[in-house]
Amino acid sequence: MTGPIDLVLIYAPLVILGTTCLWLLVATRRTSAAIGRNAYGFGGTPRQRLAQILFRLAVAGGLAAVACHAAGLSWFAVRPLDGETLGLQLVGVVVALAGQGLTIYAQGDMGRRWRVGVPDVAPDRLVTTGLFEFSRNPVFLGMLAMAAGLAVAVPSPLMIACALAFWVACELQVRDEEIFLESAFGQDYRDYKHAVRRWI
Repeated sequence: MTGPIDLVLIYAPLVILGTTCLWLLVATRRTSAAIGRNAYGFGGTPRQRLAQILFRLAVAGGLAAVACHAAGLSWFAVRPLDGETLGLQLVGVVVALAGQGLTIYAQGDMGRRWRVGVPDVAPDRLVTTGLFEFSRNPVFLGMLAMAAGLAVAVPSPLMIACALAFWVACELQVRDEEIFLESAFGQDYRDYKHAVRRWI
């Protein structure tokens, strides 16, 4: 018989990642409509294309990993590694859920200035309030927490590889965004960068 904790451990990772992906699609479309152009700005440089590929592989692989976990498949790549306790898996679910909440809340702080990738045109102002007073990248910070939490909740080789790929993609993306924002906002961004840490 499957108890409530077992059900959480089986299905929560899929629900968390699936709803976050749907939310990102809706948020990007909503922002695109609000600004009158595509808010999705990947491409241009080889590093941007690499970041885009890594993000896509990490998300697609992560969805596959948590879906296979929920379906009870036991292939090597999607089978959780031995030795992890239920308590640690529950901690992973909580961290993933907190990361999801942080991501959504931080994106709300950006409003119509939300972008995916490096856009062709800079937003009308630099966002430095709300969670951005404490981290220059709270959206990515939330996503990284979610990826780490999912890798702990579902510690399969595929999920761990996807979390690592997502981390590398974030590192590449953040550096490109910093170059773009400095060129767009000049001294204002340099002052902000000096005052607020990249992550926490």
